[in-house]
Amino acid sequence: MNIKYTFTKGMVMKTSLQTGLTALSLLGVLTFGISASRADCPVPPSLNQCKTCHALDASKPSRATGPNLHGIPGQPALHAADFKGYSPAMKAAQAKGLTWNDDNLFKYLGDPKAFLAEVNGEPLKNAMMFQMKDETKRKAAIEGLKTMAACQ
Repeated sequence: MNIKYTFTKGMVMKTSLQTGLTALSLLGVLTFGISASRADCPVPPSLNQCKTCHALDASKPSRATGPNLHGIPGQPALHAADFKGYSPAMKAAQAKGLTWNDDNLFKYLGDPKAFLAEVNGEPLKNAMMFQMKDETKRKAAIEGLKTMAACQ
């Protein structure tokens, strides 16, 4: 069985143009989708203070001043493998099984040094100096961390 195809110049040009436009349209949709998803995940205002020392974007490395906080809710202490500045107290807390649940994040943000001393059972020399005393702001920061964790 022989099948004969007959093409004219116009048909080939039209098909090539349609294929090219379809590919460009698909690329535009994919690009827009990526841009839109990032635009839908801005850093919540409750985390503005955190941005001073910490990265909050999964695609960014930890900073010298603190680990990347993206995805921290539910993770164990020392979650950012690329951060080399964890204190001995944080390392000890991780060895004791510290996980960043809402309650632990709430206490840590209120007074990191006191929280780690409580977890480790001994006073500390080093810990994050920043304290977020306002309970409403702490709750908002935890919700902001959860929002960021949900953004991919």
